[in-house]
Amino acid sequence: MNLTLQILGTPQPKQSVRSRVAKTKNGKAYVQHYQTADVKRNEKNIAFDVKSQLPAGFIPFSGAIHVKKLLYVFAPQKNWPKYKLNELKQGKVFYKDVKPDLTDNLNKPLFDALQGIVYLNDSQICKISNVEKIYGEVPRIEIEFETL
Repeated sequence: MNLTLQILGTPQPKQSVRSRVAKTKNGKAYVQHYQTADVKRNEKNIAFDVKSQLPAGFIPFSGAIHVKKLLYVFAPQKNWPKYKLNELKQGKVFYKDVKPDLTDNLNKPLFDALQGIVYLNDSQICKISNVEKIYGEVPRIEIEFETL
């Protein structure tokens, strides 16, 4: 079974868990770990967008999954000259060779957001092929799944 999804919006990396020292009502200190509101909001937006694209009666994958295609598209940088923007519009591919990094920070929020919607657990992803990070006119994430 195959499933192709397109998630509109600028791909957002997932930052590391934040920590702070908090106190209970009786004054005992403990370390509290949390995610920022932006990270939580991004994952909810991805989940909402994906749910609207799933076929009626879709049941999350329960076995091994192959991510056949994963494309992260970012808006061009503001300081790009007009000739470069024109080349982009004509279809030239410009790879994004600056942060965020491809493997950890970009994949993590996407795979976490799809858990329980597209698959039961992100540990089911056993193979990832054709992953790219480029610039484009419409920021988005394109992802294609197939069962193994």
